[in-house]
Amino acid sequence: MREISEKKLLWGLFFSALLLRLLFVIILPLDAGDSPEYDNYALRLLSGLGFSTNLNRPPLYPSFLAGIYFFFGHSFPAVRIIQALLDSVTCLFAFFIGKRVFGDKKPALLGGLLTAVSPSLIASTSYILTETLTAFLLTAAVLLLLKAQAESKKEGWLLSGVVLGLATLTRPVTILFPFFLLTGFLFFSPRKARNVFLVIVFCLGMALPILPWTIRNALVFHRFIPVSVGSGFNLWVGSYLPWNGDYNWKDLSDSEELVKGLPQIEADRKFFAEGVKNIKQRPAAYALLCVKKIGRFWLQVPGGKQVLDKRPAAKILVFTFQYLLLLLFLSGVFSAWRERNVRVCLPVLMIFYFTFVHLFLLAIPRYHIPVLPLAAAIAGGSLKILRLRKNENFRYYPGSQ
Repeated sequence: MREISEKKLLWGLFFSALLLRLLFVIILPLDAGDSPEYDNYALRLLSGLGFSTNLNRPPLYPSFLAGIYFFFGHSFPAVRIIQALLDSVTCLFAFFIGKRVFGDKKPALLGGLLTAVSPSLIASTSYILTETLTAFLLTAAVLLLLKAQAESKKEGWLLSGVVLGLATLTRPVTILFPFFLLTGFLFFSPRKARNVFLVIVFCLGMALPILPWTIRNALVFHRFIPVSVGSGFNLWVGSYLPWNGDYNWKDLSDSEELVKGLPQIEADRKFFAEGVKNIKQRPAAYALLCVKKIGRFWLQVPGGKQVLDKRPAAKILVFTFQYLLLLLFLSGVFSAWRERNVRVCLPVLMIFYFTFVHLFLLAIPRYHIPVLPLAAAIAGGSLKILRLRKNENFRYYPGSQ
């Protein structure tokens, strides 16, 4: 039987992912509480009023929306269709990451397929939220970083830094990733001096898109604000025991009362100070909250309460897929570990970084969506464990010699 060419597999993967996403966004367009802010910000840009003075929202996603509105009018369906296209390309990125990590087309294809059929990724394309664009940029950055590491070319490190810088202007959570990357190289890499230099190049790449925005914030607000505010609020919520370290969307009166009358920047500083106070007063309780937040981050799914409670069959399907993906991911990591495959370290480091940061701040399930393609790409490596077991069974089967 003739093997299907990689080009045909990629086209099949892309169009399968796109079909699933287009069907979803047409049949079930979804709305979120944050969407109006992004929409208003984009309309402000489109009308020539410039960037908003609301620092809760980083600038890239509103700019993305404004670009779509410019060509297609004020159309949420157009946004959803373009997000479906972007997310379908993300599935291809997951394939290429799997191929670079495991050096085999079959694990790569499984990773791409898991990305294509992921309910959380499919549903995210229907929301006017940052997740789809962040996942696209983050997965592209990791793919470029893997390529740059393999080739050891500073131009590749610079380019991957630029793409991660764009991801940071979409979701600021990635701004500290270079410190994790540097720590990993210092502990585990034999070529420390060379890798420190490459991480510096990577940081310069990140700074290229971020620095102009930081300078703009300094000129407008006379404060050092690299991307946006919000970390203070997230720290306070993540350490606030009456809310169990979770976002209490049904009743925000406690947070509103705490910063009543304060301007945005001062309010975020107040939240940060109160968050630190919460941790100092009850460190053991905060540590327990952090443990709970690991489960909340990975063992729950986006929309599990607000959307899926009314759809029990869909809820079972989505949760089953989530747990299966996590099991396959752990199996893929184990497969790479057995083979001393160090290429797995970069995507796993990004997943760990995302988990670690949200562990100490706010860890709602929606926040893990940008690293799901990375988890799916590594999950494809579980095929190697299955193949190894099959070979072992064959070896010890009577008459197999």
